[in-house]
Amino acid sequence: MSRHIDFAHRAETMLQGLDPERLREAMLAEAREHGLEVVHDADGALVILTAYGRYTLALEAGKARAAVDSPRADWLFALKEGLTEKVSALHSGAALRMRWSDALSEGSRPPNFQFVEIRSVEPVGRDFVRITVCAEDVSAFGEDAIHFRLVLPPLGDTQPEWPRIAASGATTWPKGEKVLHRPVYTVRHIDVSRCELAFDLFLHDGGRATAWARSVRVGTRVGLTGPGGGGIPETRRITFYADETGFPAVARILEALPTDAIGQAVLSARDGAACGYPLPAHPGVDVHWHAQRTSTQLADCAIADQAVHKGGTLWFAAEKAGAQKLRGWCKTNGIDLRDHYVAAFWTQGDRI
Repeated sequence: MSRHIDFAHRAETMLQGLDPERLREAMLAEAREHGLEVVHDADGALVILTAYGRYTLALEAGKARAAVDSPRADWLFALKEGLTEKVSALHSGAALRMRWSDALSEGSRPPNFQFVEIRSVEPVGRDFVRITVCAEDVSAFGEDAIHFRLVLPPLGDTQPEWPRIAASGATTWPKGEKVLHRPVYTVRHIDVSRCELAFDLFLHDGGRATAWARSVRVGTRVGLTGPGGGGIPETRRITFYADETGFPAVARILEALPTDAIGQAVLSARDGAACGYPLPAHPGVDVHWHAQRTSTQLADCAIADQAVHKGGTLWFAAEKAGAQKLRGWCKTNGIDLRDHYVAAFWTQGDRI
C-alpha cells in the first residue's frame, strides 16, 4: 500500500491498564511474520502499514493511544477488530475498557456481518461442494479482497446467538455452547444482479464445516463476515503452491490473470489430479499435481524452485507449518513478503 494513499477513515482509542511495550512487541512480531512495513518505530510511536491501512501506537504523557486509518470504512472496521484481538490476548480487561471514537451503538450488528441464505449445494470434483448463497449485499466483494468467513452455529442449534457490537465498539462473539464456527473461504463467483456469491468447500472427515455442508438444506440462514484476506495479485509471473484448501483461491486468481502471464501451479491433493477439482486453464501457467504432499514438502518445493522462478510472485496456501517454514526462509534470504503471499489456511488439529 502506498504511503500517499488517502486515508479517509480514522478511529482512535485510549489503552488503559495495558503495558504499551507489550503491545508494541506483539505488533512488531506480527509485522515480521507477515512482511508488513514498519514505517516508524521511535520516540514513543509505532506506525505499521497493512493491506487495509495503517496502525499507529503512541505514548503521550504516560498514556497509550492507538489509532487506525484506512481508505475504506469496512477495512477500518477490520483493522479495529484486529487490534482489539491483539489487546485482548495481552490483557482482557484492557480490551473491555477500549472505546473507539467512531463506535456504533452498543448491541447493533457489526458492519462486516450479514446473513446469507443457502440457494444450492452442488458437488465439484470428488472432494468439494460448491455452495451458492443469497447475500444481503455483495458490493464490497471485489478483487482486492477475495476471502470471507462463513459463520455457522453449532449443529442442531435452532436458536443461535449472533455477534453484536460491545460498548467498546468491538464485536462480541457468543461463547460456550453458543460459540460460532468461523472458517475462511474464497469467493469463486459473484452475481451482483442476483446478490449471490458461490464458494467451494473442501470435504474432509472430522471437519465441522464438512458435517454442516453434508446436511445443510436450501433455505437455511447462516452468517458471513468480510470480505477480507488477500486479493488478486497484480503480476505477470507467478508460482502457486497449495493443498486442497487453497485450490479455490488458485482457481479464482487463474481466471483473473492477464493472458500473457506465465508461471506454474504445484498442487497437492490426496490422490493428485484424481480429485477432479476444476481449475481454469491458463495458456501461460503449467499445473503440476502431486499426491499427499505435506505443507512442509510444498514449502521445500517452493524454496527449491526459487532458483528457477525468482523474480515473480510467490503464492503459497497450505497448513501452518509449511507457511511458517517458507516465511522463515524468505526472511533469511532477504525476500520481501509484501511482494508475495504466504498464508496458513489451516492448522494441524483444526476441525475446520
